[in-house]
Amino acid sequence: MQIIWKRSKALARVLALVGFTGLLVLALMTTSDVLMRWLFKAPLQGVNDVSSVVMAVVISACIPANLAMKQNIRVEVFGAVAGRRTKALLEVFSSALTFVLIALMAWQFLDYVGSLKVNGDRTWVLGWQVWPWWAVATVMLWLAAFVQAMVLIIDLASLFDGTNSGAALRNDPSSQL
Repeated sequence: MQIIWKRSKALARVLALVGFTGLLVLALMTTSDVLMRWLFKAPLQGVNDVSSVVMAVVISACIPANLAMKQNIRVEVFGAVAGRRTKALLEVFSSALTFVLIALMAWQFLDYVGSLKVNGDRTWVLGWQVWPWWAVATVMLWLAAFVQAMVLIIDLASLFDGTNSGAALRNDPSSQL
């Protein structure tokens, strides 16, 4: 399981890098569009089209890494006060809820991509088909669900073995006291 976890985490980091690169490209395109409008009164055609389809991919590319590194927002006051066992139980509970939410989102994206394909939706200026971009976003959400399932398994292992081994396996900095 450790090999699967390490490879999943490595893939998640690569996807996050791809996502941030896409975000940088979008920012450069937007800046170029603004400069072209301002200096030459000649905007770049299709920047909004590119932005509308690429943004879903950019965002979904970062979700698996966020989940793998447990960088989602959380409140740890009760867990810190209640003790190690209760904290581990709360970690399992939050990991399970996060898994359910991500899996439901990924499931709904399947229907959404299907409807985009059936309807033949295209971008306004460039005429690109929209569904392939959302299909890529859907694949990344399913990867996020897999990563979160791994996080849940690690949190369950930590709960049942009574140690902080799950945090160590995840390379969680908070596990190093």
